[in-house]
Amino acid sequence: MMIFGMHFRFVAALLAAGLAACATTTRSVATFAPPLPDGPKLTFLHINDVYEITPVEGGRAGGLARVATLRKQLESKGHTVVMTIGGDFFSPSALGTARVDGEALAGRQMVSVLNAVGMDWATLGNHELDLAEPLFRARIAESRFRYVISNVTDTLGSLFPGTVRRAIVPFTLGGRTIRVGFVGTLTPVNRANWVRYEDQYASVKREVAAIRDSVDAVVALTHQYYYEDDRLVSETPGIDLLLGGHEHDNFVLRRGEHFAPIVKADGNARSVQLVTLHFPRTGGRPVVTTELVPVTDATSEDSEVKAEVERWLTQAFEGYVKSGFSPRDLVAVIPEALDARESTIRARTSNMTDLMLAAMRREDPTADIGIFNAGSVRIDDIVPAGPLTQYDIIRILPFGGPLVRVNMPGRVIAQALLMGQLNAGIGGFLHSYGARVEGGRVLVGSNPIEPDKVYRVVTTDFLLTGREARLGFFSTQNPEVTGRSDLRDVRMPLIEELRARYPGR
Repeated sequence: MMIFGMHFRFVAALLAAGLAACATTTRSVATFAPPLPDGPKLTFLHINDVYEITPVEGGRAGGLARVATLRKQLESKGHTVVMTIGGDFFSPSALGTARVDGEALAGRQMVSVLNAVGMDWATLGNHELDLAEPLFRARIAESRFRYVISNVTDTLGSLFPGTVRRAIVPFTLGGRTIRVGFVGTLTPVNRANWVRYEDQYASVKREVAAIRDSVDAVVALTHQYYYEDDRLVSETPGIDLLLGGHEHDNFVLRRGEHFAPIVKADGNARSVQLVTLHFPRTGGRPVVTTELVPVTDATSEDSEVKAEVERWLTQAFEGYVKSGFSPRDLVAVIPEALDARESTIRARTSNMTDLMLAAMRREDPTADIGIFNAGSVRIDDIVPAGPLTQYDIIRILPFGGPLVRVNMPGRVIAQALLMGQLNAGIGGFLHSYGARVEGGRVLVGSNPIEPDKVYRVVTTDFLLTGREARLGFFSTQNPEVTGRSDLRDVRMPLIEELRARYPGR
């Protein structure tokens, strides 16, 4: 598992847990791998944080049509399969920004393809709630799968239609009925003003208590940070399995009184987690085993799901053309891969972030300083060397939006860049040129930034809303931020920078 880019609290919790384990490790490995019961088995196929319906990494990894093939292969071998997703799939995605029939797709393509794959259960991620409320409700209504979320309601405290706080689902396995309880929770980040968020721990404890005596197993579907999952399982011994999301790196960790697994897959379906509940023949709680399966081009694409994917690609590309883009047009042939993985760019610089800063400098050569947040880049992928199209640019920057030039004093810039360092691991990590953080100080060249000097800054429209973590002051609402001038959509100078770097390629 990669440490770079994970939230600092995640890393701290992980290291602390490892040190504690080293200090007290007197248990045998069999604690985590007891003999498997010979009773009924139920297999979960779990994915999380999927923004792309197509394969990624130049076609080498991911792809929901391949996931559909894996499911069918399991079922052909006699497995009873429950497919789950741990949130973040309505948004953000490149195709979701395409306008079809007058409005942005906004996740329509994701729901349609997941319906075709055969998704069974989902929980909500924070990016589901990026949508306007009417679009969110429409996506839920279009889903043929079910949603369990124990801590999210509308502002009046009513469940959104199509969601449940908990569920008990019977399965006929090995000649007996196995009842599985489902609960779900979402970390309350990027709060939507049309949503009421309950305490995630109290709400799940309440729902588990309501069903524990009526089921053979309890499965929690969550979308939250690892340390929140750790606390949830540790404080709720009734949970047998937690299938999560929010981090984009695969891992399996066991926590709590019964060593319940916390399981996550790699983002964009680069892998799936196969998790099997092995039930004792005479009743009792299951033993849980896990298997990580990479999704690669060695797996064929299911023809029906692939046809659904192609249908949405065609409609989206037509929408881009009407919006002035030419998604299939070649921008450049790049000689090296661009590292745009979130695990990289939310913690340190890369050739992708250097390219972004160069594009910003190109857009306004008069600016003293340029700043953008890592969350602007959403592709979460290694962009392979070779041909780069306009659609690839849209995938890199699906939100688009104008670059903006403003004037602000050095003290505001310094505060922003220092806060950006504290945001390592999340989208609010900042990249900059013209000023940098070194040894806890903000420098311009080799000298400390001048607090009262007014600098010309080019940045993104989103950053100037003040909605990024710890950066509420970095906003045009701040009276020290003046002289706003909107420039072009950020994707335009990026295209020009690529063409200038690699002419004739």
